[in-house]
Amino acid sequence: MVTDDLSADTLSVHWLTDAEMPLANKFYRAHKFRGKAKRHDPCAVVRDVQNSIIACGCLRQLTDSQLLAGVAVAPDWQGRGVARLLLNGMAEKYDEQTFTFPYRHLVPFYTSLGYVEVEPEGQPSAISDRFHTYEKQGRDIVVMHYSV
Repeated sequence: MVTDDLSADTLSVHWLTDAEMPLANKFYRAHKFRGKAKRHDPCAVVRDVQNSIIACGCLRQLTDSQLLAGVAVAPDWQGRGVARLLLNGMAEKYDEQTFTFPYRHLVPFYTSLGYVEVEPEGQPSAISDRFHTYEKQGRDIVVMHYSV
């Protein structure tokens, strides 16, 4: 049993190879998360001591930017620092053009990881266009930019 004090001894972050992408999609489906890993987009997972995937996140490669998307943690592991572990592990691939669209209630969490809230206008078109599409779907999200 893992305690709330997560360490590298209990959980580990791994980048998936293209051939392993179906494992991420299986995780999303199994937990009914909206998300899809796409081949050639960097995708990381957190595995427990039994090597089971308990969290996943991807970096969508867009024309002039990248979007952190599909961040999901298995329900039994939520609230225990797994998302922070995952996103800190993924930070090695963040750059000055990394964005994310968190739900509004998650802004303080993403702020603690180095993201700053920005207006959609003035951002790369791939970012602002996607944001407006998701917003029209009724999602209560904001645009955040990774501040390196």
